[in-house]
Order: sequence, then structure tokens, then C-alpha cells
Amino acid sequence: MKLRNKKTGEIGWLYCDHISVPKKMTVFSEDKDLSAHHWDYNSLAELNKEWEDYEEPEEYWYYDTTINGVEKITHLEDKEKDQEIGNYFETKEEAEKAVEKLKAWKRLKDKGFRFDSFDVANREVDNVICGQAYFKADNYDREEIEDDLDLLFGGEE
Repeated sequence: MKLRNKKTGEIGWLYCDHISVPKKMTVFSEDKDLSAHHWDYNSLAELNKEWEDYEEPEEYWYYDTTINGVEKITHLEDKEKDQEIGNYFETKEEAEKAVEKLKAWKRLKDKGFRFDSFDVANREVDNVICGQAYFKADNYDREEIEDDLDLLFGGEE
């Protein structure tokens, strides 16, 4: 059974251990990684506080290069390929936001943007990875660069 986390939107699947005492329910992240996240629950009420039933939509939104825009698709033969490259969205707004992020990434790349000098020394303590970003030495508007960086990397922590 597929579930969706009410707060994060993460998709997971439910496993019920009928052998253990007390009986335990575990939700595993749908992440294909073998070290996927999991959450354990001892009661259905506890599980229902964080998770709800989830069914895959019968249609989805994606970026279509042939029309140079966002399109809704109802035939699902390319769904797996679209999901694999991140070109799969449940709403038109999500798809349009992804297109804006791709355009921002292109603008930054054209300005010579690159990351360098990563530091992960105290990752266990503060869970922060530090780095430096560089641009070509041209006359670029600082606010434009900041806006693109905020679009790509800003927001909630």
C-alpha cells in the first residue's frame, strides 16, 4: 500500500510485521536506494497522524521540448522515463517552477558559475556543508545572480 506524508509529500509504502509483539507498522521511503528512510509506528492512529493513502495520478505534467512549454499527459507509456530524469509533476505549477529553475541554472552557467572548495569537516555536528561559488569576472547584475541562486537553492531549510 502506498502512502503520502502529510507534511513533506514524500511517498512511501507500508509494511506490517505480523510476527512481532507488539505488532509494528513500518513505512519505507519509495526511494530506490537500499538505505531508504523508514518510520516505525505502533498504532494505526499514530500512523494516520503523519501519512495518508496515496494513488498514482492517472495523468501528469511534464516539459515538452516540441512545444517549448508545459503539457499535461494522460497516456503513461513514457512515465517511467520522465520520472527517471525528474520531468514528472503532479501539477502544472510544479512543472512551470521546474522550468524556471532550469532557465535560472542556464543563466548562471552562462555567467561562469561553478562551485569549488567544499568543506564537510563538521558534518556530524552541525549538518552543514560549506562551499564557495565563482562567476566569470564580467559586469553581471548582482541582484540577478542572487535571484537565480535563491530560486535554485533558497527557501526552507
